[in-house]
Amino acid sequence: MRVELQPAYILHTRPFSDTSLILDCLTEQYGRLSLLAKGARSPKSRQRQMCQPFRSLLVSWQGRSNLKTLVDIEAQSPQPFNLVGRFLYSGFYLNELIVRALREGDACPEIYQRYRLALMQLDSQAELEPLLRELELGLVADLGYGIDLRHDATTSAPLEPDSWYRLVAEQGLVYVPAEAGGDSFLGRHLLAVASADYSDVEALRQAKRLTRLLLKPIVGDKPLKSRELFVTRKGREGR
Repeated sequence: MRVELQPAYILHTRPFSDTSLILDCLTEQYGRLSLLAKGARSPKSRQRQMCQPFRSLLVSWQGRSNLKTLVDIEAQSPQPFNLVGRFLYSGFYLNELIVRALREGDACPEIYQRYRLALMQLDSQAELEPLLRELELGLVADLGYGIDLRHDATTSAPLEPDSWYRLVAEQGLVYVPAEAGGDSFLGRHLLAVASADYSDVEALRQAKRLTRLLLKPIVGDKPLKSRELFVTRKGREGR
């Protein structure tokens, strides 16, 4: 089977033999794929410069196994997105998150479009935390794990700004009489997240806590390496 010129982004690369690479790619119509780029590590290879993250590409491949063979690769845009500093680290985080969250071969055009938009926003250095929270919430919803952020999961009653709600696995937000530890949230913060209103710093902080809880069943307990890089970078800047 051969597939021609599909829009794609490279999420991750790893060496294969002395001269080749395995590319983890996100494609619009075929989901996440692993492609073998033969000879791509050779200094004279044309593919070497193309096999980079954060660049809009067109890729062709063939094969029926899980590891397909890259046949051709070309740029869909003249230049890759220019991500620097914390925006670059955030790009690495998004790449790792999608690799962990999206099963190979599961097509999800919505995730592809969310990722494309996020790269554009990172390139323009948009406000970082709201950008990441919105992509995370969108990713959770696209994968079928989204929750209603405006209504109680048991009564369907609208959330009350001054009431507390607990996140219950496979159910959603449930009213509790008082704050109930790390999986409970104040109604006003949840409603702010539902409206993508992050003008309240505490709402933004709670959005991060919420998305981590929602992502945990999807990406597992193993720490994301890109988060560790972010923490290390912050530590260096604080010295």
